Amino acid sequence: MLNDDELEEIRRRKMKILMERAREAEKPKEMEPMANGRVNLLTDANFWSTIQKTKFAIVDFFGQWCSPCKTLAPIFSALAQDYQGKVFFAQIDIDLNRRTTSQFGVQSVPMVIAFKDGKPLGKIPGLRSYNDYDMVLEQLIGKGPDESSYV
Repeated sequence: MLNDDELEEIRRRKMKILMERAREAEKPKEMEPMANGRVNLLTDANFWSTIQKTKFAIVDFFGQWCSPCKTLAPIFSALAQDYQGKVFFAQIDIDLNRRTTSQFGVQSVPMVIAFKDGKPLGKIPGLRSYNDYDMVLEQLIGKGPDESSYV
């Protein structure tokens, strides 16, 4: 039979373990390690190797000459900050990266493509509002209001 000191030691160890678990549970879980809160520039050379490393990614196919693309840039930056740790954001210039552009059949810009586990899920053509992209992202990471797809 255990004496009082031994029981007290067991209680202390158990309490320490429970407190450590509680602290770990309080930490926000990082869903996407590559989601650095910035819009990352991709090229033909690094596109697939980067996308294959992501769980959730969204890529803006853009042109330097495109006015709607320039309007999308600050929206994309704000989304990247808001989804830091959750979704990887990137851009790829269609004029400098024709191989990747042709793989996705991009013929007009802006064209945003959502990826999950390195595979394309769908395209979002044209300029949309912050809220439209936000709705797609919530659906992408599984927090959407329903099971239907927005992409």
